[in-house]
Amino acid sequence: MQRRILQDHLITEAALRSEEIIEEIKKLYNSNVPIFAICLGHQLMALATGADTHRLKYGHRGANHPVKDLKTGKCYISSQNHGYVVDESTLDSKVAVPAFENVNDKTNEGLEYVGKNIFTVQFHPEACAGPQDTAYLFDRFMDMMKKED
Repeated sequence: MQRRILQDHLITEAALRSEEIIEEIKKLYNSNVPIFAICLGHQLMALATGADTHRLKYGHRGANHPVKDLKTGKCYISSQNHGYVVDESTLDSKVAVPAFENVNDKTNEGLEYVGKNIFTVQFHPEACAGPQDTAYLFDRFMDMMKKED
């Protein structure tokens, strides 16, 4: 019985902390701070702006997942390790638009936020799976920060 009470307490505490995290992310979204969110950050930004996530039947895990940049049509090999994705059907197109998609299952792999210096990706560009295919994303983020000066 004591273990169950402790477990319920920890789950409640985790839920409260996640709501606090979402509230903090909303504050960042409403600021002019340039943001480049990766993996869980991508999902949290989507949740903070009203979108939803869902569990994948089979998670994306490994260093060989093709993702497509929807602006350029280029395909990159990415490293991934996630079991949930942003549900594109819940996106408000006035808030964010899809920027990347998984070539294998067409799930969302990135968002561009409308009128904001914010973009997010589900995959791990820092892992260099391809080997430097997505390094340009960090250059883009650096350019966004320079514009803020």
